[in-house]
Amino acid sequence: MNTQDLRYYHELVNLKSYTKTAEKFGVSQPTITAAVKRLENRFGGKFLIRDQSHKSIIITKLGMQFDEHAQAILNEINIAETEIKQASEAEINFGLPPIIGRNFFPKIVPNLLEKGILNHLNVMESGSYDLQQLLKNGQINLTLLGLTNLNVGAGIDLEVINHFPIRVIVSKNHPLAQKEKIYFKDIAGENFISLNSDYIHTRALDKMLRKNRISLNTIYRSPDVMVVKSLIAKNLGISYLTTLSITDKDNVVALPLADEDQPEFILAAAKRNNYIMTDREEQFWKILTQK
Repeated sequence: MNTQDLRYYHELVNLKSYTKTAEKFGVSQPTITAAVKRLENRFGGKFLIRDQSHKSIIITKLGMQFDEHAQAILNEINIAETEIKQASEAEINFGLPPIIGRNFFPKIVPNLLEKGILNHLNVMESGSYDLQQLLKNGQINLTLLGLTNLNVGAGIDLEVINHFPIRVIVSKNHPLAQKEKIYFKDIAGENFISLNSDYIHTRALDKMLRKNRISLNTIYRSPDVMVVKSLIAKNLGISYLTTLSITDKDNVVALPLADEDQPEFILAAAKRNNYIMTDREEQFWKILTQK
C-alpha cells in the first residue's frame, strides 16, 4: 500500500473536492481518482460516492471510518520521520516546565555535565499540558512534567520522581503567617495573585474552590512564578503554590492546609510508550528518574 494514497484520500475527505485536492498536491485529478480506487480495491469497500456532475462527493460511513485509520497511520509515519531525523542529529529533544526548570533541574545539571549529556539537550520550555501534547506528537521525546494526577491519557509512560504539597503562600507580615495550619476556606475574600492557566496550579486551585464553594478576589495573573512570589513578599496578596517553587530567599510563608483530599504537585518524567531511546537518552532517563 502506497502511503501517498492515504494522504490523497485524507485530504479529499477534508476538502470534498477532487479538483482542490489535486491542486493542493500538484497532481492531476485522475491521480486522486486512481489512489481512491486502489484503496477501495485493497480493502474491499466503497469509501466515496461521486455524483454524476463530478462536482461533489459523499463520504460513506465506511469511508469516514477508514479515514480515522488513515489519520492514525499518517500520524505514526510523521512521528517516525521526526524520530529518525532527531536520532541522526544526536540531540535529545527534552521538555521542561518553568517551575521544574528553576527548582529541580539545576540539581541534576552537574551529573549531566559530568556524563557529557548537557550539551546534547535541545530544551523546549513550556507548561506541562503543552509538553504532553508535544510529546504525543513526537516533537519532543522526553520531558519532565508537573501533574496533579497521573491520568495523562494513552501513549505516555510516566515515572514518578517525587511529590510536593501545594500550600497557601503569604507574606511574613500577613496575619495568617502566624498560623501553623489553615483550612482553604480561610482565604475566602483575600486578594489573590494567580499564575496563568499554563500552570497546573490553576486546575488544582479550581478543584479547591469548587470543593469549598468559595471565590477569591483575583487581582493579578502572571506567567512568571518569580513575579508572583515577589508580589506576595510585599504583602500585596496571597497565592497557592507548590513547595517545590519556594526557597528560603523568597521571604514568604508556605502555610500547610488542614483540608482532606487536597491536590499535590507530582513531579514525573515522561516519554512515549512506543519510543525506543538512544543510549544517551537511556543514560539521561536514568539520571532524571533517580529518586
